[in-house]
Amino acid sequence: MKSLILTDIHYQQNNPVSRKKLKDIMSIKDNINAVILCGDNAELSENESNHFFLFEGLRKRFDCPIGFVLGNHELWGKNIGIHSEELLNKLFLDLADKYNLTYLENENLVVENMTFIGTYGHYDYSFLKKGKGVTIEDLLRGAFKINDKQIKWGDRFYMDWDGKTDKEVCEKLVKGFEQRISKIEGRKISISHMIPRQSLNGYGNSLRGEFLTPYGGSKMLGDVLEKHGGEYHFCGHTHAQASVKIGKTTAINLGSDYNILRYIISDSSKKYKTLRYYEIDYN
Repeated sequence: MKSLILTDIHYQQNNPVSRKKLKDIMSIKDNINAVILCGDNAELSENESNHFFLFEGLRKRFDCPIGFVLGNHELWGKNIGIHSEELLNKLFLDLADKYNLTYLENENLVVENMTFIGTYGHYDYSFLKKGKGVTIEDLLRGAFKINDKQIKWGDRFYMDWDGKTDKEVCEKLVKGFEQRISKIEGRKISISHMIPRQSLNGYGNSLRGEFLTPYGGSKMLGDVLEKHGGEYHFCGHTHAQASVKIGKTTAINLGSDYNILRYIISDSSKKYKTLRYYEIDYN
């Protein structure tokens, strides 16, 4: 069985690079048995129109099960006047039904002898390195000054969790993920948008990296994989390639970026799974 793993497409219909990405994805010649999207699949602008184009294109090309989780950009509800929790639990669930997709935040996807389990994940600031110049107050404010230049974290300004803290959101999602993955005894692959270990951020040692790292994911997610992980866990979010072993699970950050499409074709038809990496640079 061949699975196509994609992350951080950031599809925008009015962006020529996005259209090239989708065209290249639709041109993949392998006989794919499952397509898995690891979040930030399309940009949420004034509505879900970018998702319509992306999902329609994928459905046109791939006559197989398609599963997905969301990324943080898809939860920027303030842009369209919707709470992020409604996007997470209602809008994209309805969109999955419209295109006959499996929303992995809600249910697992079983294809042949493989079960796919997923979550968006969120963050709880457990990756914050104290004493490195960045404080929890900086993270909650979503802004940090480096050499008189201020950098910002968009989630702080565009997400709206209706009063819930980031830790509360993260704990609820990771708990649901643990409930789903812990019940699977056979072969399984898990995905998230956020990273399950700090070493997967792919950032160098810089003050900018110290600010961005705590928004990358949560230690809780990695702890779940330590206990219940399968053969592979795929994630994205930080736009930087990295991999690490978590218990018996090989966790891989694909590292796709706005102008770089990176994807994996996983072949589990043999006793030992093989992974093929692909990269298309549009710069």
